[in-house]
Amino acid sequence: MKKNLRTKFYVILCLATMVILSSNKKEAGSQAYTEQMLKMNGTEEVSGKQLSTDSLKGKMIILNFWASYDAQSRINSYKLLQVAEDYESQKFHNGNGLEVISISLDKYHSPLRKAIQTDGTERFHHICDYKGTDSEWAKLFEVYRPVNLLIDADGVIIARDFNVETMRTTLNMLASEN
Repeated sequence: MKKNLRTKFYVILCLATMVILSSNKKEAGSQAYTEQMLKMNGTEEVSGKQLSTDSLKGKMIILNFWASYDAQSRINSYKLLQVAEDYESQKFHNGNGLEVISISLDKYHSPLRKAIQTDGTERFHHICDYKGTDSEWAKLFEVYRPVNLLIDADGVIIARDFNVETMRTTLNMLASEN
């Protein structure tokens, strides 16, 4: 009985969250960004490695648009580290595991590299074209300020919020109990 009640609660919470998040016109809900994700394949990361989208297939992905000069972005980076560790091998209803791709809205190399090192986020895939909010990646995902996008294995944005706890709540709702 308690399990049924808990399941109904989660379903209602999930639906309410989806309604709230889908109020954002184009980015939320059913729009697939598979093509945009594929365009990332071969992109040079800040570390010099090439990003391989093959390694991301079937996973939940948080696209973290941030800036090294933005204090709240830096706090969110710390929280995202915890989320990434908690869900890296989690099975979801539509995806297995979680990866974070951090796309910086910075214009300068030095502060960005220092922030990555200071914040300990080297495990993330870091991308930056050093164009600030005029970044090709920001345009591709229709982003104009720091924000997190949670994308499922089908390339659908299922959550969009700057608050990392929204990402965690959504991931909790989508986590398989198996």
